[in-house]
Amino acid sequence: MPPGRTGGLVQAILAGLSPRRPPVPEPEPAHWPEAPREGPGYETEDVDVRRTGLVMAGLAASALVAVALMLWLMHAFTAGQRRALPPLTPQQTAVLKPPPPNLQADPYADIARERAAERGRLDGYALTEAGRARIPIGRAMELVTGRPLDPAR
Repeated sequence: MPPGRTGGLVQAILAGLSPRRPPVPEPEPAHWPEAPREGPGYETEDVDVRRTGLVMAGLAASALVAVALMLWLMHAFTAGQRRALPPLTPQQTAVLKPPPPNLQADPYADIARERAAERGRLDGYALTEAGRARIPIGRAMELVTGRPLDPAR
């Protein structure tokens, strides 16, 4: 580039970056004559339902093919990765036991017994103290339903 043109290029760049822009002239109204309208001014033909249905079916089929292809690719890639992994060692597959002292030998059986005893107390009849009895929750709700909870009323 010749040395004399560098200043013009810098000025053009600065002019382009400046926030002031020259005013845009107003567009002139069109002077074309309006074409005479032929017909009623709206579309007189119906939409071809068969073609529209075929396009929609094609789109749905394309989406299903894309989803099936993605699922197949994911399965293929993960299967290859699984085959590349070494087998698990006995240490990795061993059942972990908490360190001693083991206060509960079988905590799952303990909680099952506790829940069964609680269910028996909630669903069964029993004498609690002199003049009092325990009844199942369902029966108590049947007796209380429709009655005021305040005995003074």
